[in-house]
Amino acid sequence: MMHPRRLTGTAGNIARYYAIGDYYTKGGTEGSQWGGGLAEELGLSGEVDPKTFESLLRGAVAGQQLGRHREGGIEHHPGWDFALSAPKSVSVMALAVGDARIADAHEQAVSVALSWLEEQAQLRRREDGRVLHETTGRLLWARFTENASRELDPHLHTHVVVLNMTNRARDAPMASLETRAMYSEQMSAGQIYRNELAQGLRALGYEIAADPRRGLFEIRGVRPQLIADMSQRAEQIDAHAREHGLEGQAARRKSFYATRGPKEKIGLETLHLQWRTRLGEHAPALDSLRAEAEKGGERIFPLAPAEAARAALFGLRQTEGREAVNPLGRLITRALAPHVGEVRFGDVRPLLEGHEAGRKLLATREQTGDQILNRGRTTRRSVRFEQALAQHLALSIEDGQPIASSDRLLGVLESAGLSPLQERALVNLALSRDRVTGLHGVAGAGKSMLIATLHRGAEPGATLHALAPTSSAAANLGDTAGIKSRTVASLLAEGGYGLSGRDVLVLDEAGQLGNRQALRVLEISRRTGARLILLGDNKQTGAIEQGKAFWLMQQLGMPTAQLTESRRQETARMKDAVTRARAGDYAGSLEQLDKVVSGGDAESLAKGLVAEWTRLRPETRASTNILVLDNATRLIVNTQVRETLQREGVVAAQDARLNILSPAGLTEQEKHLARFYTSGQVVTFSRDQAEAGLARDTEYRVLVIVRDERGRPQVRLVDEQGRIVRWDPRLTKGGQVNIFVSETRSLAQGDRIQWRLVSHELGIKNAQRGTVEALDGSLATIRWDKGDRAQTIDLSRHKSWDHGYAETIYAAQSRTYARVYVLAPLGSPLVTGQNYYTAITRARLGVKLWTQDKDRLVEKLERSSGEKTSALEGLGRIDRDRADRFTEREPARIEEMRRAQQQERRQNSDRLLSARLHRRASGRRGLGVRLATNARSLAEALDRHLNSLLDRTGPAERQADRSEAKLPQGGRHGIDR
Repeated sequence: MMHPRRLTGTAGNIARYYAIGDYYTKGGTEGSQWGGGLAEELGLSGEVDPKTFESLLRGAVAGQQLGRHREGGIEHHPGWDFALSAPKSVSVMALAVGDARIADAHEQAVSVALSWLEEQAQLRRREDGRVLHETTGRLLWARFTENASRELDPHLHTHVVVLNMTNRARDAPMASLETRAMYSEQMSAGQIYRNELAQGLRALGYEIAADPRRGLFEIRGVRPQLIADMSQRAEQIDAHAREHGLEGQAARRKSFYATRGPKEKIGLETLHLQWRTRLGEHAPALDSLRAEAEKGGERIFPLAPAEAARAALFGLRQTEGREAVNPLGRLITRALAPHVGEVRFGDVRPLLEGHEAGRKLLATREQTGDQILNRGRTTRRSVRFEQALAQHLALSIEDGQPIASSDRLLGVLESAGLSPLQERALVNLALSRDRVTGLHGVAGAGKSMLIATLHRGAEPGATLHALAPTSSAAANLGDTAGIKSRTVASLLAEGGYGLSGRDVLVLDEAGQLGNRQALRVLEISRRTGARLILLGDNKQTGAIEQGKAFWLMQQLGMPTAQLTESRRQETARMKDAVTRARAGDYAGSLEQLDKVVSGGDAESLAKGLVAEWTRLRPETRASTNILVLDNATRLIVNTQVRETLQREGVVAAQDARLNILSPAGLTEQEKHLARFYTSGQVVTFSRDQAEAGLARDTEYRVLVIVRDERGRPQVRLVDEQGRIVRWDPRLTKGGQVNIFVSETRSLAQGDRIQWRLVSHELGIKNAQRGTVEALDGSLATIRWDKGDRAQTIDLSRHKSWDHGYAETIYAAQSRTYARVYVLAPLGSPLVTGQNYYTAITRARLGVKLWTQDKDRLVEKLERSSGEKTSALEGLGRIDRDRADRFTEREPARIEEMRRAQQQERRQNSDRLLSARLHRRASGRRGLGVRLATNARSLAEALDRHLNSLLDRTGPAERQADRSEAKLPQGGRHGIDR
């Protein structure tokens, strides 16, 4: 692992700490060394001389004195410590068991990681009043390898003291170092180190046990209990951090210093004897492990080119699945993490460079989102998806029919009670002849009420459909507007079957749409002629998948009405809190909340929140929702609420222990690789897998990962009857696979329950909540909040539920409550400006919030907006790729596509008519099968259309590529449209 920290103190003290030693006497096996591109230029090599080191820490270099002039002298920050630590099992085998070869493998791995870190070196300069960051790729460091922790555990690690200096080229003046990019790439540097070290250990004869999701590993054969026993220092830091609510690397450094004991000088030889003694009963097995590793000498593991190519491709696909633009280091990290011990940095780097040379991977030049993207990369595939949005918008202009006439609108507006802004937006949407339009409104602006008025004023024969990414948001819009609702996923699964130009698709929470989903909806609209109205708020929680399609479509020219006045908040303080949050004034927004509670860790904060919530009267509890950011926090809150309610007698004391299935959280890319499956996971399929003999909706438990006759990994599954099946995940579409972790929950009469996966069989939507009225074994009678209906369900068969006391912000985005209680633990990456804004805008009357530190929360919200990235924005191409610019460039092509889509709609209409006549002639027998078949073929046609976008190139595009100017960061960026 890599742990960077900013050095503090005097240059003399820092030099003594590293060069001489602090808490034990350094031995001959612990060397020091100068390094970095500046070392040769400055004539520095070999062992680190303490006096020279101290002088450089002061900023005295090559006749210069670096630093800022302050009253009384020059102030210079000495540098940073980027420490790299071996896994604990590696330290045990190297230091306690005494395999000296491992230290060499560690040093080699550190060197490779540092070569990557040096590429991120920058200096900061001003130009025309702007602060610019210039990459130099030149560093000077002093590295010190040590063998023990402060608690004198075996701990092989190297402190890399990066001096605060860099320059543009040899003999150029020195300048202070800018380390933002280096800090942002600490994860990638750490992963490069681990992959290099793991490969080195395999060459020495050791086997490793790796976690493909986190990219961590230990030596196989070193028991976890021994690792824990040899980690006293780590446990000290963890305990202090838990006690004081410190989370994340930066916060935990406080625990590191707070728990440091007094210095204890001891010889390294004595330490080795102590470590040997502490091995105890494990010593014989570890000696045998070392002897077996040394038996055959050094091994060579030639890497198959295909394996490296698969790793590089996985890195690309895994990153672009969530973000359109990613730092280059993230691509490298994602490529290496699942292949620890198999693929190294040097194997993947040339392949990624090859993708850049072939323009499948493109260097971005503009900031997008709120990440540090000094070396941002996007894929040609991502760019084409976004350009396809503009193409769809170009085709939608003047391609629709008005939803209502002026006369009908005047009639309904008289009694609608809309504001002038809402009336203007309604008229724009209703009278527009553009097939695709948008309505961008702040949270609580009354978008749903506006759609209800549109429904009343629509022309006879026009059918409005409420859509949303989540079933709760779709149902909320449908109920308010008085129209049928369904999820976007349901629409896509049926391919838009049965729709025509008389249909109007009203898609709420459009900001949650990723690029791929948005394109599929647009394609349904294009092929059927159905009007599409997108409703959303750019400031609220965005998509989980890649892209910010709603925002981007507005930039690309989608006609969009605006609602800027919120009508939800009913108090002046709440209105002010929401307004300030929307403007990015988070400190001011927090001041307007009813209460902000600070201090403690996530569990103690949850306890305080629960104590306050349970003091409310029952009727007030019902209108006060608890909002959390992630499922881990939701579990903590649910457990504590339930314990309190059982003590009160609201929930019965007699529990039943039941199994539930929680999503394992694997991405589409991870689902295709057997290495990501672990024993005990439960796998279900949404469609039969005939070749593998796997049935839809049947639970299969993962037994073990095996290999076929060609050495390819496969998953061995067992069904509920004990039948064992081999399955190759690569042969199944990721969207057809659901992977769960089996967990247990206590349930009793009076419990609140939330369904977590849509069930068509039971007629239950995702995130639907209710109360357990009776429980007989696994048979639960649940009264659902929506519709006040009771339903008896066998929870031994239907396991997609959990306790329903707290709700995630993503699930609550479309809902309104009188008050909300928000738990925002700073360690969660989901604490962002968008999520904070979404959470507080759910409340009409007031918000109370719990977090570890109010000031740190403000800093994090200012730093992390949560905004997604855009490929076109990163490339600086949004203006060029707008819908109107596309039409100007390609008028003939647009006309050709319009003619083709009209013909396609006529064919679609003929098919619908034929189906109706066939139903009349043959009765309704087999209708469900025919409809399902038609829907499936349409959905598959959508997928084929999307894939065709990735390979489509026309003469005009090729000409544009040839004429495109070069980017500053790597080649042409003309992209096929």
